[in-house]
Amino acid sequence: MLRPVKVLALLAVAGAGVAFAGLPGIPAQFQPYKQWHRVNAKPIKGGSPAHPGTKNVYASKRAVSGKYPNGALVVKEGVDPRGFVSLIATMRKVRGSDPAHGNWKFVEYTRSSRNAKFTEIARDGTCWGCHSIAKKTDWVYTTK
Repeated sequence: MLRPVKVLALLAVAGAGVAFAGLPGIPAQFQPYKQWHRVNAKPIKGGSPAHPGTKNVYASKRAVSGKYPNGALVVKEGVDPRGFVSLIATMRKVRGSDPAHGNWKFVEYTRSSRNAKFTEIARDGTCWGCHSIAKKTDWVYTTK
């Protein structure tokens, strides 16, 4: 027979797994982004046709002297006007991977409804055009 303390511990572990189900289709390394430093001071409303809705940008590591360190992960989360996360745009800094583009690897995912799985819609070259405007801030831009 399980003691009440063990039952509570099992429920807590099971509940934690359910609560942290994450966003389906988004790689595991980006899942904890809400625990990272939020780069923008306030939510970014509106924006470009490529990134509609309300957005927040999170970074796993802080920039040092305007540059993000190797291994830094950046996530732009876009919330659809209907109230669910519909866009996840990711950046991953990989030393030596692409010096011409700040050594960033870009991938963008979207979904059409709250319960849908995210699918990749763009990567690298598709993102460079807009992000090249932000070379001075290590290819990352937001409102401060």
